[in-house]
Amino acid sequence: MAKRELKVVRLIEPDLCLDCRFAKQADVATSDGRVQKMLYCRRLDCDNWDYSSAEPAVRVDVQQTDEAP
Repeated sequence: MAKRELKVVRLIEPDLCLDCRFAKQADVATSDGRVQKMLYCRRLDCDNWDYSSAEPAVRVDVQQTDEAP
């Protein structure tokens, strides 16, 4: 995730992301110091994002899962 400008955006339909292969849970720190559990998405062209309230993410710690290869 180095050298990327990560943003916190609102999801239009959050339930769609729960089973998406591109989404993982993450602990996200925002510029005002809040740390929340959110979804980290590796898909850069998702139509489910609402950019109108986007704010920068200070830190993102993606939770790794033990998936079978």
